[in-house]
Amino acid sequence: MPQVPVRLIGKISVEEWALVDSGATYCVVHPTIAIAMELKFTGEKQVYGLGSKKPVLADVANIELEIGDFREKIDVVCIKEEYYPIKAHKVIIGRNFLNKYAIILDGEKIYLEDKEMLKKKLREYNQTSPCQ
Repeated sequence: MPQVPVRLIGKISVEEWALVDSGATYCVVHPTIAIAMELKFTGEKQVYGLGSKKPVLADVANIELEIGDFREKIDVVCIKEEYYPIKAHKVIIGRNFLNKYAIILDGEKIYLEDKEMLKKKLREYNQTSPCQ
């Protein structure tokens, strides 16, 4: 699975490599990152994953995510450290972000596109394409 460099912006900013995981329901940050950023949690969600067969309770926070020139506020979940696998990525970009934005990897360049805008461009292209 691809990884992208990200900057998480809260009270304190953190730069990290994030795993892009279309199988993850939510964006996830490791508890040590949440502590370093002094995140303010706004709620809790029951989540599965990271090797757990049973649901675990995770804290939810809203942060700014920066990838290249792109910046957007997103919800992230923070799973307690005792449930977080040692070898798991410290930041995961999940479907709550990927359902809205497409991450396009082109060599060393990373592009983000709003999926609604991509659909519009594709419709316009299909209407004017000589290949039809």
